[in-house]
Amino acid sequence: MQAKERLLKEIESLSPHHILKIYDLVLALKKQNHQVVLRKNPTGYLRARAALRNCKGSLSKDIIEERNDRL
Repeated sequence: MQAKERLLKEIESLSPHHILKIYDLVLALKKQNHQVVLRKNPTGYLRARAALRNCKGSLSKDIIEERNDRL
């Protein structure tokens, strides 16, 4: 709790204008915590699969061969 006490002391020494800025920052941090929701969006994955559907062979092997050519 030392950090909280030190923070409160520092806030007490600030001007009202700076206190409002800190208040806005706190609100932004709270919103950020609530908005962190993992959403799985498979559309990119599905689009890539659809684009590669007609390709024959192995994409990973092709990539490895291209890398070997550069070495």
